Amino acid sequence: MDTIRPIDCHRLSFSPKLSEERLSNALRVFGAGVILKILSFALYLLGANRTDIGQSLGIPTENVKSSIRALLKDGLEALEDRRRRISTFLPKTAPQPLTITLKQEQEQILVDLNGTHLSLSRHDPMLLRCVLLSMLNNGLIEKQQVADAIGLSPAYTATLAERLDNSGALSLVDQREGPKHDFRVTPEVKAELIQQFAVDIITEGRATSDTISSELLERCRITVPARTVRHHLALMGLARIKHSLPRLVAAVKKTSKD
Repeated sequence: MDTIRPIDCHRLSFSPKLSEERLSNALRVFGAGVILKILSFALYLLGANRTDIGQSLGIPTENVKSSIRALLKDGLEALEDRRRRISTFLPKTAPQPLTITLKQEQEQILVDLNGTHLSLSRHDPMLLRCVLLSMLNNGLIEKQQVADAIGLSPAYTATLAERLDNSGALSLVDQREGPKHDFRVTPEVKAELIQQFAVDIITEGRATSDTISSELLERCRITVPARTVRHHLALMGLARIKHSLPRLVAAVKKTSKD
């Protein structure tokens, strides 16, 4: 460990003129408060009595004592006014990289921004899409994250992101005239849709409207456009159980084996 030998101040020569000039220069840089703390601490290190230090610098002895205690405890930070929010001369720490994760809950999507949370309601799908697609376009989150959150395929998510970037939020509104009533999707079709959704989630871990539409056509000879599949998946709230369903099935299997 490095050591510093005691300094005999009597062997040093002091110039009042130089002292005045140097203090004047230092005051412009550090301010009187910091200079007084530095001088009191230096005199303390040289062995001066704390009462004498206060008298020689024109500050109360208790201020000298508290300043020395703070410097010994907190280091350079104690030289500054504690009311400052940012240090002006301590080394600046590198900012933490921004980490963004999405947490899916039953009624909302939570965007975790390094511990700060942004809550997006599932009941406002336009707002949800605008925010998440904007974050995707700015490279803050991955395409798969957004696709999972809004219940669309990665390919269609990329299409919407590009549309938003090129034409704005209104471009996300489906301008096509859809069916006014639910008569095209009968209870039997809904049952097959739910069944296919469950099979895809359990076996593949994911289910997209495009895939379900193709599978219904191949397996049941039922023609349901992918857009209609998305609409009914959203109406029935099936997108909300796509992560919990496989875990529930696994838990039931484990319980039955036990």
